[in-house]
Amino acid sequence: MPANINDINSASSSSSGPPDENPVLTAYESYVRDTPLVTRYVLNAVVISYFMSFFVDPTFALANIPYFTLFRFQLYRVITSPLVCSSILNLFFAFMGFMNHGVKLEQSMGSALFGVLFFKLTIFTNLLFLVVSILLYGLTNNDGYLAGVSVGVWTVLLSIIATECAQAPPNSKRKLFFLEIPVLYYPLVLLALFSLFAGFKLAYCLGVAVGYLQGFGKLDRWKVKVETARKWESERGCLRGFYSRAGYISVSSASGPNAWAEGSGGGGNNESSSGGGGGPVAVRAPTDPGASSSTPSFPSSGGQSLGGGSKRGLLSRGSKSPKTKEERAALLERAAERRRQQRDEGDSAV
Repeated sequence: MPANINDINSASSSSSGPPDENPVLTAYESYVRDTPLVTRYVLNAVVISYFMSFFVDPTFALANIPYFTLFRFQLYRVITSPLVCSSILNLFFAFMGFMNHGVKLEQSMGSALFGVLFFKLTIFTNLLFLVVSILLYGLTNNDGYLAGVSVGVWTVLLSIIATECAQAPPNSKRKLFFLEIPVLYYPLVLLALFSLFAGFKLAYCLGVAVGYLQGFGKLDRWKVKVETARKWESERGCLRGFYSRAGYISVSSASGPNAWAEGSGGGGNNESSSGGGGGPVAVRAPTDPGASSSTPSFPSSGGQSLGGGSKRGLLSRGSKSPKTKEERAALLERAAERRRQQRDEGDSAV
């Protein structure tokens, strides 16, 4: 009998210990902590639309279809079309592409300016898609052009890649698997690869065209100034409700070119770990929006490649990698100082 009581006591004491960590909850908390706000909201919307596809067709309800957008006056489709996902393969590539480009762009520009860029490219691509579809319908009298679809986050992501490549130095190159491609033609080669495996999509072509227009400054008249974004983030601004949310990056705390250099995983500059891994950089804690900072800059060099390793200096023009031991030691020292500052900022924010 005493042995049985001891067994019961030992079992109860072992069960009263701290429970094991839930791996799903831990992964979600890491996702919220390391993913900036706008990127996280876009990916969350894509995931929700995928699970909705088991019950209803989100493409029919939210995609940009000229017949419904124009003749049924469902103008909301111009904004909601990139948030639609109806297959697990599209979901996988959406996360792979947007976690690569969206995270670093939002860290470099700030959440407000990145959100403006995302929806600006979305609206211009969809408006151009509607214009081209109506023109083709008028020329051919083919009702199929009115039933065309502009849908998926890759429509906007191709625009972002084209914008980045248009602003890169003209002599730089990107690696597509084992091919070295001039950076200006990289979006076109990527578009051709998509068309080869998924078929021709008019929306993808127009997305790349809009990205080139944005990169060459043809859409600057609709550009939001940094001062305007700061007003939005002020105490009386329209974004004051988002400013204190997890993952929001203000214009003042945006990393600029350092967002790409710190997350490249080389030279110990990665902020997410001291070992210099290739994971995403942890989101910074918000700072005072009225503080002075430099204007966030957009990628302006060769950038990262599809199927290749990370590239250095995606946002910096004419930057050179450290060649001497002294330069490398200074670079590592600056990276360590940045990590200490961000750790202190994170502790003060908590």
